[in-house]
Amino acid sequence: MSLDISDPEMSEARVLIIEDNDALRVVLFTVLRHQPLGVDTATSVEEAMEKVRTCDYALILVDMDLADGDSEEFLRRFREFRPDATSFILAVRNPRTEEIVQPGMVSAIVNKPLEIDTLVDVVRECALVVPPPEDPLPCPPSESDARSQIERDEYPPN
Repeated sequence: MSLDISDPEMSEARVLIIEDNDALRVVLFTVLRHQPLGVDTATSVEEAMEKVRTCDYALILVDMDLADGDSEEFLRRFREFRPDATSFILAVRNPRTEEIVQPGMVSAIVNKPLEIDTLVDVVRECALVVPPPEDPLPCPPSESDARSQIERDEYPPN
């Protein structure tokens, strides 16, 4: 079965990146926004919860090394707030740490260091096959859409 990414419903898949490292968050945002996905970012639990209250994400990429146990806090709060969410949750962890991810809290785990091309392929393919919820939230424009519009306005084609 092949995916038709020109289908408007398929191109509406949204991804949320939860990462407090500025450089890594920018790299992930930059490479993912060139995929047929809407991309948003968050640096903290509160910011991430604000985003999931207003939008259904096909995939949530969460860094398990967030400060003060915030990764686990987000996962717990998200599952309480959206127990029936169809979101694919991809946890990114450092294999040299002792962090344990509770069963059922995430869909998959990838280890650092990340191979960006492989990660992009995994995120894109997983996000595009997650079915939308039956009653989706009316998402605001994604950060990637907003940045693309700014770029089009600043650098119009000749």
